Amino acid sequence: MKRDLRQCGRTTRMIAEAKAAARSGRAVYILAANEGERVRLERLIGDESLGIKVETAGTLGNVQWESMTLRGAHPNSLLMADHYAIESRFRKMLEELERYNP
Repeated sequence: MKRDLRQCGRTTRMIAEAKAAARSGRAVYILAANEGERVRLERLIGDESLGIKVETAGTLGNVQWESMTLRGAHPNSLLMADHYAIESRFRKMLEELERYNP
């Protein structure tokens, strides 16, 4: 049986970690599932954005999913992905991952 993880704070914890990384000098990018989610995440980040960029895979264009990096980006860059971006893009793979779970 699949656990219901909605409203459990994953996005809030990711944003807190993104802000901490930005405060320590990292160039932080958060990957959103789509444009609507990009706007929602920017709203959740609030006024204290600390230079955090919220983008979609389409607006970035250089996402390396296997390594969670940005091709050609400075090594100081940190790419984070909201869980919904992962769940949306890799839905079939995640279903296969859980296919034979008890």
